[in-house]
Amino acid sequence: MNESPINPLHRRRGARMGAEHGWYMPQQFAGLAEEYRASRAACGIFDISHLSKFRVLGNGALAWLESLLSNRISRCPDGFGQHTLLLRDDGSIIDRLILFRESAGCFFLLGHTATEQTVLDWLHRHRPDGPLEVQNLTRRLSGMALCGPDSARILRRVLQSRELPPPMGIMRTMLMGEELMLTHAGLAGKPGYELFCPASAGIRFYEDFIRAGAIPCGSATRESLRLERAAPDTAHDLRHANTPVCAGLERYCDLMKSYPGSDTLHAQHRAGTPKMLAAVECESDDALPRRGDSVTDEDGHTVGSITSGAYSPQLGHGVALAYLLNRLCRPGTHLRIRMRGQSIPAIVRPPSITEQMTYDS
Repeated sequence: MNESPINPLHRRRGARMGAEHGWYMPQQFAGLAEEYRASRAACGIFDISHLSKFRVLGNGALAWLESLLSNRISRCPDGFGQHTLLLRDDGSIIDRLILFRESAGCFFLLGHTATEQTVLDWLHRHRPDGPLEVQNLTRRLSGMALCGPDSARILRRVLQSRELPPPMGIMRTMLMGEELMLTHAGLAGKPGYELFCPASAGIRFYEDFIRAGAIPCGSATRESLRLERAAPDTAHDLRHANTPVCAGLERYCDLMKSYPGSDTLHAQHRAGTPKMLAAVECESDDALPRRGDSVTDEDGHTVGSITSGAYSPQLGHGVALAYLLNRLCRPGTHLRIRMRGQSIPAIVRPPSITEQMTYDS
C-alpha cells in the first residue's frame, strides 16, 4: 500500500485513515459537517499526493501529445492548462487528465490515482523515437489542494504574498529553498488552488497552511463536493468501456483532429449512445445511494445503476451519478433507486454549473 508523504501528520492529528486505490489516505478529520463547512465558507485543505503526476519533456512534446490526447493542445497557451482525455483505440476512456503547458517542450499532467500505471504504460507504448522524456513524479511530489473563499488569502499568506496563478494557470516559485509548483484548477472545488512540492517538504507546507487557517479535510468531503458538481470519477464513473459521448465529456474532445479512439467518437457523436451519465438526486433525506444500486423508472423497470454516490450537506440528502437510458436523462425525470431493500424516490438534476466553471475555466 502506498503512503502519502503527509500521512505521519494526518495520523498525529487523529485522521481516520483508509485505502484509496492502492494508497492509504485520510478519510475524515473532524467529520463531514465541519470539513464541508470549511470548504464552502472558509478554506479546507486536502492531501492530493496520491494523484498521478507526469512530466513530458523534449522537442516534439507538443506534437506528440497533440496526436495522443483528445483536446486541442495547440490552443492552450504557455502557463495554462486544459482538461483532456486519454482514450483507447475503441474510444473508451483510460483517464480524464489535466494538462498544463509550461512551454512547447514541457508539460505537466495530472491524472487519477487508479490509472497511474495504465497511463504511464500507454504513454511509453506510444512514445516516438527521439529525445522525448516521460517522468513519473507521483511519489516524488507532495500535493495539497485548497478549497473555499479564503483559499487565495491563505495561500498568499503561506507564500509570503507571492503572485498566484490565474484560473487554469500554472507557475513555479522558490520558497524556503524548495521549488513549488502552483496551479489554479480547483481540483477539490471552486474557488481552489493546488500546491506541489518535493515529497520531503509536504508536511512542512501542510502545517503552514493549517497555521494560516486552513482546515484539514478528508476524502469523504472531497466526494461530497465532487458529486454536488456532477464531476465524474475515472475509477468509478468512467469504467466499463464508457466513451466521452456516453459520459458527457465531448467538450474535452476536438472532433477535427485524429487521435486514438477518435473514429469511435465521431461515430457516436453522429449516432448517439443508448445510455448517458446523469446526475441523480434522492428525494428522501435519509437515503444514501451507493455504487451498484439499481435505478428503475416509476414502473419498476431497471434503467441503469449508480456509479458513485455521497451525502450532500448542502442539499441535505444523497446525490449520485448513474448511467441511464437516454430517454430518462432529461432533468426533472422522476426515478427510483433500489437500495438495501427499499425503493427510494429520486430525480434527474441538471448538470452542475459548478462543474462547468471548475473544468471549463
